[in-house]
Amino acid sequence: MTLKSNPNELNISEKNLFDKLVDINNFQKIMPENISKFEIIDSNTLIFSLKGMPEIKLIFGEKKSPSLIILNSSESKISFSLSAHINKIDDNNCSFFLEFNGDLNPMIQMMVKTPLQTFINDISKNTTSLIS
Repeated sequence: MTLKSNPNELNISEKNLFDKLVDINNFQKIMPENISKFEIIDSNTLIFSLKGMPEIKLIFGEKKSPSLIILNSSESKISFSLSAHINKIDDNNCSFFLEFNGDLNPMIQMMVKTPLQTFINDISKNTTSLIS
């Protein structure tokens, strides 16, 4: 299953946004309000959970400056990746969207599709809070 967030245009260069997104400490700032747990394990790993959902452990995978960051699930019942796509508009602006890719059976897909879509849209929208 593949889901994409709504794209956002941000008043920040793609390099600056990339640098902010590879700093794991910034993820707490962009998480949705319905987070019931958020914990940073190390500079590459975080654990979070949404209310009513199991914990999810994410680990930084590929980092391709300044256009792509991939986080992979770890120790989860479902295997998935969350990719941040950053595209240059001009020297001071970029566009950004998230892409969820998971290998889910059809029954699980039906149950999680809407909450996952909301989750990635919220994170994408909240990325504007990283602009200072």
